[in-house]
Amino acid sequence: MRAIFVYNPSSGTQKISNKLDYIVDKLMTVFAVVDVYQSKDREDFINICKKACGVYDSLIFAGGDGTFNMVVNALADEDNPPTLGIIPTGTINDAAKNFSIRKNVKKAVNIILKQHVKNFDIGKINDKYFVFAAAIGTYADIPLITSPKSKKKLGPLAYYFKALPKLFKIKKIEGEILINNEKLIHYKTPFILILNSTHMGGFKINPKSNINDGKFDLFMTKPEPFNGILSYLFFKKRLQHYLVNNLKIDVKIDDYWDIDGEKGPKNSVEISLIRDKFRIYGK
Repeated sequence: MRAIFVYNPSSGTQKISNKLDYIVDKLMTVFAVVDVYQSKDREDFINICKKACGVYDSLIFAGGDGTFNMVVNALADEDNPPTLGIIPTGTINDAAKNFSIRKNVKKAVNIILKQHVKNFDIGKINDKYFVFAAAIGTYADIPLITSPKSKKKLGPLAYYFKALPKLFKIKKIEGEILINNEKLIHYKTPFILILNSTHMGGFKINPKSNINDGKFDLFMTKPEPFNGILSYLFFKKRLQHYLVNNLKIDVKIDDYWDIDGEKGPKNSVEISLIRDKFRIYGK
């Protein structure tokens, strides 16, 4: 089998560089060929992922949620995408937690070495793809407004500091959602979250989620103190919850969607689930 190991220059690469020899030596115990590529920038990273299709059996990458999103968007429309392997080096790494992969290089590499493969679903939002989350409203822009410098210095606390002012600034979005092409609901909420994950923002808010069960979880709260954050963290029975596989969401505010911590489309969207699109090494 042939593998390529690609690492993202903006996500923890100094740690990966120090362990590069270890990673390659270990990977060569199960792969006949292990090529290593340090991407120059985002476009270069995407191009090397696309070129891996049909050439390599496995694409192994180091990075966080944004890197995972990049890989999925690079490969979603390609034929014969390779099996994925991730070594998490991001700030939160919510996506990797769905496969019991934590921010530990040796443990992440060991998961790849065991060669246990899992299928997983992805989401499509208009013409873009996401791995584990799409959100709009009060807290959705936190990953977008948190600087790389503060993330490097403070880790997850950088996100939480950005969230604090939003607890007290009341926000409300409203419109209509068509669920599964059959149920139309009117909503009024501070925050819409479509989740295909157990974790969000580092918190385990959706423990029963399964990333390959053919369903998303749609969560909303009614307008309430602290813009609903307490319901997500402590009072989950207060959440409006729907199991969905496709949505049409009317949004009347001029906001961007957050998809896996990256900037997504604006305003109203169509969201659909693509079943068993990718394979990844995981538990």
